This record gives sequence, C-alpha cells and structure tokens, in this order.
Amino acid sequence: MAKKWIAIALFTWAIFAQSQENQKILFVGNSFTYYWNLPSVVESMAKERGISLNIYQSTAGSATLKDHWNSERSLLTRSLIDNESFSIVILQDYSSNPLLKQKESHEYFNRFIKLLHSKQSEVIIYGTWMFPAINQKKYEGSDPIQYSLKSIAEKTNSRMAPVGTAFRLFQKAHPSIPVFTSDNKHPSAVGTYLAACVFFKMITGESPIGLERRFERKDEFGKKVFLGMIEKGAALKCQTIVDKINIK
Repeated sequence: MAKKWIAIALFTWAIFAQSQENQKILFVGNSFTYYWNLPSVVESMAKERGISLNIYQSTAGSATLKDHWNSERSLLTRSLIDNESFSIVILQDYSSNPLLKQKESHEYFNRFIKLLHSKQSEVIIYGTWMFPAINQKKYEGSDPIQYSLKSIAEKTNSRMAPVGTAFRLFQKAHPSIPVFTSDNKHPSAVGTYLAACVFFKMITGESPIGLERRFERKDEFGKKVFLGMIEKGAALKCQTIVDKINIK
C-alpha cells in the first residue's frame, strides 16, 4: 500500500512539474514592467528552483494598453499574441489609468482578456502601486488601483498580482528601505525584486523564501552581467512579505 501511495505521489508531482516546464509567458506593459529586468528576474528565480520558464516582454516607456492594442509606438503586442502561443500573459496598463482613466483602462483590459482567452492563455493583471504623485486622499481604501483592477479580474476569470499590496506592506514594515527610485514612482532594485517575488509565487505556486538576492547571465560576448542585485537582508524582507500575502 505504501509503495502505491508513493507511486501516486511521484506521478502527481511529475504532472505538476511538467505543467510548469517550458511555460511561455509574455509581460505586456511599460517601464513599471521593464525596470531592473523584472521579466528576466522572474525567469531566473524559477530557474533557481528547477522550473523552466521562457519569459518574453512587449514594453515601451509610458505605454498604455490602448497603445498596445492599436500597435502604437512600434509595439507589436497584438501580432505577438496572434502568432505565438503563450500559456500566461501579464497585462499592465499605464500606472494611473485604472484610477484616472478607468473607463478606457477597463475597456482595453477587457479587449485583451477576451483575445487571450480565445487563445487559451491565462491572464494575470499586474496590480501596480500607489505612489506620491497620485493623491491618495481622493480614493477610498488602502490599495485603490488594485481595487479597480480586481473587479476586472473577478468578472473575466483572470487573476490579479497584488504587487501594490506588497509595496504598501513593505513600506509600512521597512520605511528606511526605498522601493522607489528618486522620482518616487518607478521601482527601485528592491521594488523590482519585491514585484518579482509576487509573480514568482503566482506563476509557480512556491514560496519565495530562500531565493538568491542576485541573478546573473552572460552577454553576447560570454561576459557575466547581473540582472538584479540587492542586499541579502532586503531580499529576505521582500520574500517574507510576499510569503505572507494570500496569492491565488
């Protein structure tokens, strides 16, 4: 009987591992996505755990989902989705659009989600963060951007990555460690690592506790380059915050 249950457990694990192996993932967004090589950091985190993810990005500074949909600013997002097969696509609109241009934002999220579901792709909505330039006093709740995006996720059978929640909790617990660059808007190296931990947990289902604090690759000349690097203590703090967040 024991051997039977061991065999079943190994078979179940093999199926789960196979479902994660070689997933093709696309990040769609702007500088909130490409700062400090977020997509590649997520890919490297998974690789560290023996999970092979092939992660691509379609990004341009300040791009909106409307820009992506209409192929503005030399973006080829629609073409990528039409011609490639992605198991997961992560959608990020311009930072303030879910609040200041909610109708437009919801419209283009819905357009992309409908297209992606027709292609059998899972959709993750990038729940970005509040930052000082957005007057939080105008909005109710602690994570108003994510509140707006969560309503889309719930109505469209999608998931939302609560990166904004992670930022808020981290800032409250560790106010001396900046999650923004000097513009008080874009993510610092720590902010990007924190966001990467959220996506790693969402995609793999694993806790980020114990992940490395830096990741390296080789350039076209075979020389070592670092994708991201933060202090060991900051990395553990990021991992711990994300580990405690209920991510579905």
